[in-house]
Amino acid sequence: MRGSRQNNVTIRLPKEVPTGVARSFEILIPVLVVIGTLHPLNLFIEAQTGMILPQAIMHVLAPLVSASDSLPAILLSVLMCQIFWFAGIHGSLIVTGIMNPFWMANLSANQAALAAGTVLPHVYLQGFWDHYLLIGGVGCTLPLAFLLLRSRVAHLRTIGKMGIVPSFFNINEPILFGAPIIMNPMMFIPFVCIPMVNAVIAYTATRLGWLAQVVSLTPWTTPAPIGASWAANWALSPVIMCIICMLISAAMYLPFLRAYERSLMKSEEQKLKATSPLAETVS
Repeated sequence: MRGSRQNNVTIRLPKEVPTGVARSFEILIPVLVVIGTLHPLNLFIEAQTGMILPQAIMHVLAPLVSASDSLPAILLSVLMCQIFWFAGIHGSLIVTGIMNPFWMANLSANQAALAAGTVLPHVYLQGFWDHYLLIGGVGCTLPLAFLLLRSRVAHLRTIGKMGIVPSFFNINEPILFGAPIIMNPMMFIPFVCIPMVNAVIAYTATRLGWLAQVVSLTPWTTPAPIGASWAANWALSPVIMCIICMLISAAMYLPFLRAYERSLMKSEEQKLKATSPLAETVS
């Protein structure tokens, strides 16, 4: 497209023609070039291998797709996501951009197996990512939102009230940037480790046959227990797994939250002590 414009190989229409129509004609030649190039290549590959071009590509990528469904792949993708987010970078967009092709391939295989009545081959799909590892948003912060509602620090209680409703729909920016968790060294360990712990538990339960596998694509804003059951063809075991993951997440967040509260309370006390002599002098 860019090369054809640079070399003036395009169809030009008068200025009176609407922009949308003119652009559709501008890309006509590049599209014909692409078709003229790929169609003979597709015929050649089909004659040699018996597979059309997309099938051949998927055949070459099959080992990579298989590796993407392993526990190390899950842990690596979660670790990348959490570290990026902690540094203030939208790690979810980066990781899902990489994993989406593999998730869609795995989802297609699971749906075919479900239709055939055979064992579902894949565990790691978008529903697994959204509803077990990101409960309430990145870092699995829905349980943390409930803990913030009972915080001893007024600022954190306010953040909990602001963030609890969005967290039900996996939107947790009020908590990430309000508490804050992003770039907060006291919350680094639970923020990074909790989704990885949940991943190990959910993956192990699935491989043992205790947890129903994902067979459908659900909106990422669906509340975790509902979305997990929906993604697994309305099975009950995903609801139980979400509850277990939430309880574990709350238990892991609690000691770090208490330590963070103590540090905030200590800072407030020091500020009051520092300002009290000034207040007496002014009075």
